[in-house]
Amino acid sequence: MNSTSSIFLLLLSCLLVLCVQGEPSTGSRKCKCLNGYIGRVRPELLKSEPRVYQPSSFCPELEIIIVLGTKEKCVNPESRFGQHVLSRQERKRAARSTTASQSNTESSTSL
Repeated sequence: MNSTSSIFLLLLSCLLVLCVQGEPSTGSRKCKCLNGYIGRVRPELLKSEPRVYQPSSFCPELEIIIVLGTKEKCVNPESRFGQHVLSRQERKRAARSTTASQSNTESSTSL
């Protein structure tokens, strides 16, 4: 085998190894809410703000996680409480973007 063929095979082997390592293993989901959802939620028992995880390459599901006492529980995004959490998050996001655009406008007009 000549040196060009050897280099080509070595490069091809390295690329193959890198591609295989980058592939997620089949059947391996990294979703946090694999054990189902909590039924009812009493808001006064919440210990912190709900965390919302958007669908990603690791987990194709929208997930809402709350802390009740010392345990994390999953909330169904389609439930009444889940919809409330999502709409509240959207309002906060809109308020932040409005505040940011107002401060940018104010700073550019004061120059």
